Amino acid sequence: MRNEDSAAVAGRAWRRALRWAPGFAVGAGLLAGGRGAGAVGWWLPENYSVHGKQLDYLFAVVFWLTTVVMVGVFAAMIYFMVRYRFKAERKKAHFSHGNPKLEMIWTIIPAIILTVVSLYSKRVWDVYRHGDETDKRKPAVLLVIGQQFAWNVIYPGPDGKLGKYLIFPKPSDKYWPKNADGTRFTFTFGDYNDTQGPADMPYDDAVAAINAYIDQENPLGKVFDDPDGKDDNWEKAPGRPIYLPKGRPVEIQLSSKDVIHDYFMPNMRVKLDAVPGLRGVINFIPTITSKEREENPANRFTFKNFDELLAMIKRPENKELLVAIDDKTQPRAADAKSPGAYLDKKADEWKFNDKDGKTIVRQGQPVTPERIAAIKAIGVKELTVYRPGYFDLVCEELCGQGHYKMQGQVIIVTPEEYAEKFEMAADAADAGHDEEKTAVSRR
Repeated sequence: MRNEDSAAVAGRAWRRALRWAPGFAVGAGLLAGGRGAGAVGWWLPENYSVHGKQLDYLFAVVFWLTTVVMVGVFAAMIYFMVRYRFKAERKKAHFSHGNPKLEMIWTIIPAIILTVVSLYSKRVWDVYRHGDETDKRKPAVLLVIGQQFAWNVIYPGPDGKLGKYLIFPKPSDKYWPKNADGTRFTFTFGDYNDTQGPADMPYDDAVAAINAYIDQENPLGKVFDDPDGKDDNWEKAPGRPIYLPKGRPVEIQLSSKDVIHDYFMPNMRVKLDAVPGLRGVINFIPTITSKEREENPANRFTFKNFDELLAMIKRPENKELLVAIDDKTQPRAADAKSPGAYLDKKADEWKFNDKDGKTIVRQGQPVTPERIAAIKAIGVKELTVYRPGYFDLVCEELCGQGHYKMQGQVIIVTPEEYAEKFEMAADAADAGHDEEKTAVSRR
């Protein structure tokens, strides 16, 4: 068979493929992506953000496009490998200059598809990184700083302005950072008493003093006399939960204290590197509160056979199941000293008491084999447990030997709860930081 014949066969095959492949791929993507978060539930975790629906849709379209093209290319390769396999009696091929029309088709169509996908993805990316221009609501702004191996979170307080952070002394500085009231801070380190600044010490001692100052007094490099940061809600110790409001734009500013980290919330479709010396920004809107997630029937399990519950909590994915106790729980305790479910009105929480009136477990505490045995002993026949409603925050950048443990918890609350906790409590902002006295103390 001559090469012209094979070219004609190839041309017909490619024309047929090009007629149905793009339509099938886009159609499959529309079918998958159009259903929202559940469309890719077999691959991605459940989505709980507004922009996540568009990201999942984009993922589905690209996945099916590339899958169809891959299958088509492999099918064509296999067909031609079999159809034109070597035979001794077959004549040698006569090479041609190809088919310009066919080459234009298979170049222009992919170019159009890629252009459409890229323009759509740019829109999704711009909203994610810069926010939605059409949304005039005030975003909840917070600063998240990564460090080996935990996350720090700073809320701007009632004034809505973040102060300056990650500004640390240098060995050549004549003065230490000022106090919050603008007065000079003197520092005692080792044999050096009431130094005005690191420059008062030899270089090696100055470096050691700066490290001690950072570790014990100012781990986030806060500028204490910055007026914008005086009402900031921050803590010296890293690792506290991060609170975000449901149904309200969230702007997270990212940076790092030491090496490159990566802020990754898979359930919110949020991921961005935290780079030292830079300030990254991500924007998104959560669509569910942590409480609503806990109350979802899919996350709650009721057991009448406690052996099944014991078997369940032995599995690694169930190590954080929590106990649910409410006014429907039986048996009910007659008073605070009776066994059963009891409402502690002072603490406003339910708990299980044993026969001596001692607390076995409180509402929302982890379920353990010991607690199950104690609950069973007071006559409880049915127990409900649930998965915690917080969202996982992990570091997706290999940041050191402790990278595996750099995890955090993100708790989603109502907009009212968030505003009351972080935007109205001016007297609670920055509380407790000047009272603590350590070997390195502010004067």
